[in-house]
Amino acid sequence: MSIQLSPTIPAVSDLSLSELRIKIDQIDDQIIHCLTERSQCVAEIAQLKYQKNIPIHDAGREKVIIDKIIAKNSSAYHDVDIATIFHAILRASLNQQLLFRSKKEI
Repeated sequence: MSIQLSPTIPAVSDLSLSELRIKIDQIDDQIIHCLTERSQCVAEIAQLKYQKNIPIHDAGREKVIIDKIIAKNSSAYHDVDIATIFHAILRASLNQQLLFRSKKEI
């Protein structure tokens, strides 16, 4: 017995490829803006952690962030890909805090 799959026809967008790429570029600009804001917040956190002698890395907090982001994922991206993206953001934040602390301890 063979299964016949009916071909699906993708929806045709009213936007051209170049218009869609422009839209993607605008979204990328928004992402950079959000990452800049996040980095500024991380700088404040690094200062507070240094002042209060709080460890930089908090594995429990990282897990909560990743779990929360995956639960909110309504995109076409797979959860593992979203987790990978946010792990990279968290590593960048950790590196930023480590750099801040290393400069303070010199």
